[in-house]
Amino acid sequence: MNNFVILEKLEDFTFKKVKYYSIRFIDSDVNEFLDFLNRMEDIPEIEDDLTNLLLWIEDIGNKLGAIKHKYFRHEGIYTDTSALPPAKRVMEMHNIIVNDLRLYCLVANEHVVFLLNGGVKSKNIIDAKDCPNVGKYIKHANQLTKFINELFSSNEITWNSDFTDIIFDETSEFEL
Repeated sequence: MNNFVILEKLEDFTFKKVKYYSIRFIDSDVNEFLDFLNRMEDIPEIEDDLTNLLLWIEDIGNKLGAIKHKYFRHEGIYTDTSALPPAKRVMEMHNIIVNDLRLYCLVANEHVVFLLNGGVKSKNIIDAKDCPNVGKYIKHANQLTKFINELFSSNEITWNSDFTDIIFDETSEFEL
């Protein structure tokens, strides 16, 4: 069975400094990021974490810019997959704390980020890819990151003239 996806601009997550995108499988009603939000909204214990993670997305989008090694964790297994929230020291500096929630993504540059999926990382697991809750999302995000990078390489996705946004055929379905 072939998996086909479309790229979606997250209109509600388009800010002054960063535009956010996601991927939707054509057999799904929601993209990867909305799937993440829908699942996390159903867990009352992480309400503060989810609120603060969304605050990070907004602050990075409006004020900070998507500086990969400053505001994102490296979660690449074989690609340049990243995750939010940033490292603990950065969260403490900005006073926006997210404890166990992880959202995997691809930081294409400081202006474009693909938000994928994630979950609640188990406290007793050091390496998130070994976590029963988020390990599958890390692996999947690495596959999607590799795929998105291939779309850039094949010019299915290109940059606008000042590299602040991407250009692609919004009606195209891509085989994963």
